[in-house]
Amino acid sequence: MSRRGINRTGNSSTELPEYEPPACPLTDAARRKLHDLSNNRSTAAYQQQINESVRLLGFSVGDIHERLRVQREELARLKARREEKGTEKSEDEQRLEAHLPELEERINTLTAASEQAIRDMIDRRAELEDEDAMFSELYDTASAEAAQQRQVDVQRGEQDDEQGPQAATSLIELYKELRHKKDTEYTEMSAHQRYALNNDYAGFKKLWHDAMACDEGPPLPDASRWFTSDGEPIMTADVKGAGAGGGDDDDDIAVEREVKSINCPLTLQPMKDPYTNRNCKHTFEKAALLEYLPMRGESQCPQAGCSQKFTRARFDHEFFQDQAMARRIKRVRLAQQQQEMMDDEDEGDGDDELRVRGSQAVPGRPLKRERRIE
Repeated sequence: MSRRGINRTGNSSTELPEYEPPACPLTDAARRKLHDLSNNRSTAAYQQQINESVRLLGFSVGDIHERLRVQREELARLKARREEKGTEKSEDEQRLEAHLPELEERINTLTAASEQAIRDMIDRRAELEDEDAMFSELYDTASAEAAQQRQVDVQRGEQDDEQGPQAATSLIELYKELRHKKDTEYTEMSAHQRYALNNDYAGFKKLWHDAMACDEGPPLPDASRWFTSDGEPIMTADVKGAGAGGGDDDDDIAVEREVKSINCPLTLQPMKDPYTNRNCKHTFEKAALLEYLPMRGESQCPQAGCSQKFTRARFDHEFFQDQAMARRIKRVRLAQQQQEMMDDEDEGDGDDELRVRGSQAVPGRPLKRERRIE
């Protein structure tokens, strides 16, 4: 539509002013709605879905890699026993040899998809957090202008009663500016800043690595090596030379094995509900840790040599339930049960065992029932 208009006489044209969008102050009800948005009340279900997705992605990638590792170990065991006895390959060994390459390829594909999904969840959560901050700023702006308008109205009194309200800031335009600013800031962050420093991504990597490498493998590499210099994720056990910090520094020396106790430093007993600090990475039994922390003030990390400070008020922010450690504890307990069964069988190898003569069994010590592993 042309900005030029024709007057009623039709003899000349008049320049119209530039269009300005209406800028009206929000009512009290509108400001309350804006305040509700800033408190994240309307996105709580969305946030819960993101949290559940993150949890399931971590468990899924841990499960599939643990199954792959178990089958690899079984193949190695069958091969070692065959070489020791000098026999031919069994059907189980042949089946595993044919099956494992295909299984490994499928698991690698699923792992890559899961890793991409976990980053997508982190991006969505960051967007939600930005939305909360933006709506909070919009509410503060609207509230400040409303308070200023009330003050002006009081100063005017009844003399300027017919004068309209002051022009208010366009919250739509302000929202667009804030949205663009937040998007730019997030885009300019490196993959290391966006994901490697994120606790959810770190938990995902721990579950993946713990299931893949188990206790005998090398420790999880430092977070600085989780992405290449161009932002591509590294989901392999060998990360030598990856990342921007590659070189011959002492930090590049790979540690062959990591030994981490499953006992709580407070109770000195195996943990049942392990919680790990997000900063110092030390793990404790949740109940013992809550009993250790004072109701007010802060306490030093009970792990010897650690100077990290803990507070009960920020427990949910400073600690997280360590699912990778919980899986490790479960494996250790299962291995202990299996070892106890083997020890019981070894103790039974003697004269007290059930003796067999021909086709008749001679009673000795009663046969032990095999223990069931839950």
